[in-house]
Amino acid sequence: MYYYNFRTPIASILLFIVLLISGCSKTDHYQNGKDYLSSKKYAEAISEFQQVKADDKDFRLAQSKIGYIQGLQAFNDSLFQAAEVQLQKVVSEDEFYHESLLMLDKIAQSRKLSETPRKDTLIIKQEITEHKSEEEPDPKIKVTTDAEITKKFVTQMTSLIEKFESLYETAHTTSVDSKKNYLANMQSLQRSFSGLDYNAKEKSADAIELKNKTTAWMNKRIEFISRLIYDNTVQETNNSRSLKEEGDKMYIGVTTQMKKTR
Repeated sequence: MYYYNFRTPIASILLFIVLLISGCSKTDHYQNGKDYLSSKKYAEAISEFQQVKADDKDFRLAQSKIGYIQGLQAFNDSLFQAAEVQLQKVVSEDEFYHESLLMLDKIAQSRKLSETPRKDTLIIKQEITEHKSEEEPDPKIKVTTDAEITKKFVTQMTSLIEKFESLYETAHTTSVDSKKNYLANMQSLQRSFSGLDYNAKEKSADAIELKNKTTAWMNKRIEFISRLIYDNTVQETNNSRSLKEEGDKMYIGVTTQMKKTR
């Protein structure tokens, strides 16, 4: 008597169904990121884009959109140097490319305006020079107020913060070997930041808070990149993801504090 073996086709069908479900359940991080971006949920969008693998066809666009989001946020916060660095990472095939070009153009125009001396300012300076009296203080004696000292201190901190974040963003996505060089530069900037002098007699609480928050944030970013190098991986893993997320939250605190010091 002939017996038909049902096990083989049934097993094959079950295997096919499992593979089909597995394939369908694969998370499309790039599409999720686009959805978050359209809803202006920037932190969630960046998190999704960062999970797109280097061998994924959408990896380049994912990195481009990270640059767009961070450039847009920096632009809105008037951190034009940091915005310029990030917006230049947006590729031409990205749908946000032209918007990025518009922001870059505005940054360039703003820079030109700030570098062009006003005629009325020159006239005022000339009038002051012509009407100097003998009772005016010696111009060689430099009088610096606490407000001026604080403003200079905040400007120095802001510049180093923007440079550090730019280095971090590149270190995050570059190869492991390149990460080591960027890490060294990040540590050098951190030392420069720690060495900033603030000798005002009456110190600004907001300025001091900015330095404290920035120091903690820089330490966390360095710890994260160091962990990626130790794990020999380009992108974060389950072991290092929490370090990145903590650093992202700290950076939001730093940028918020920078606004308070202006």
